[in-house]
Amino acid sequence: MASTYTVNSGIEKPGSGEQSGTWGDTTNTNFDIIDDALNGVISIALTGNKIVTTSQGATGEGTHKVLVFTGSLGSGATITIEPNNAQKIYLVHNTSGQTLTFTQGSGGNVTVPNGDMAWIFADGAGASAAVTLVTVDT
Repeated sequence: MASTYTVNSGIEKPGSGEQSGTWGDTTNTNFDIIDDALNGVISIALTGNKIVTTSQGATGEGTHKVLVFTGSLGSGATITIEPNNAQKIYLVHNTSGQTLTFTQGSGGNVTVPNGDMAWIFADGAGASAAVTLVTVDT
C-alpha cells in the first residue's frame, strides 16, 4: 500500500511495510510539520500576489501557524491559500504596507489592513472554499 497524506497538514502516512530503513526521515519531516502547525512562525516577503501552499510530506509556508507578511507593496495584494480542500487557521500579521486579501476559493474573502493582526479560518470546501475572520463574541 502506498503512502497517503493528511489533508490539512500534509503529514505522510507510510503504507504498511513501506520505507524499510528510511522511515526515520519521514518521521522527522512529519514532526517538523507538526511543530510548524502548532507554533511555527514564518516571515513572508511580498512583492505582489502570493500563493501560500501546504504540500504533501514537506514543510513550507502553509504549514506554519503564524504568517508574518513583510515587504513594501505599492498596492494591495491577494494571498491565496492552497490547496483549496485544506482547512487552515492562521494568525496573520500584515506589515506589507498595504491591505492584504486572503482567499481560498470562490467563497468569501477576508481583508487585513496594514499593521493589523487577525485570526483567519479557511474552510477547505474545495472550489467554493471561503476565508472568514475569526472573532470572539464576548
